[in-house]
Amino acid sequence: MDRAKELFLKYNGNRFYMDREGDGAEYDRYCVTKEMEEMWTDECICGFLESKPQGKAAVRDYSSVTELLERDVQDDRWNRCLYYPLRAEHLDDVTVLYMLQASYRMAERAVKKHRFSKEECSIYIDELDEYIRAVRHRAENGTVTRSEDYTMQEFSDPVYIEGYLEDLVHKWNQLLH
Repeated sequence: MDRAKELFLKYNGNRFYMDREGDGAEYDRYCVTKEMEEMWTDECICGFLESKPQGKAAVRDYSSVTELLERDVQDDRWNRCLYYPLRAEHLDDVTVLYMLQASYRMAERAVKKHRFSKEECSIYIDELDEYIRAVRHRAENGTVTRSEDYTMQEFSDPVYIEGYLEDLVHKWNQLLH
């Protein structure tokens, strides 16, 4: 079962990619139950939420968690992960900005499956707007925070940050329509 869990997490529970890479048949041989997959998903999500990763590792792990959640209905785990970038005080600004793209994709999938209402989306946008105001202010003052593993300088430019934020807000507002 360790190998089955390894495969499940490697592909974030996505059978399409597992089959495409040739690992689907091996995974099938383990006869993994939905309950076991749910347990692995919970372990992964809880581990992520408790670990407080930083920088690029945080973005990578968060993307994996949001992919695992694609399979589930909206629940407390889903909400905790959606709001994670906005509420995790240990994260630097650049990491949050990258994570917000994964949050958007997670919400976009949920809207399409009628699991995330326009009202819930509007509530999220209000909290996102608070973060955006704060990061805009830091960008104007040249105090945007970044993890040591970010060497690209795009987020050092307030104009770049403004364009990035405008694009993000535009995408979220489209979910309301």
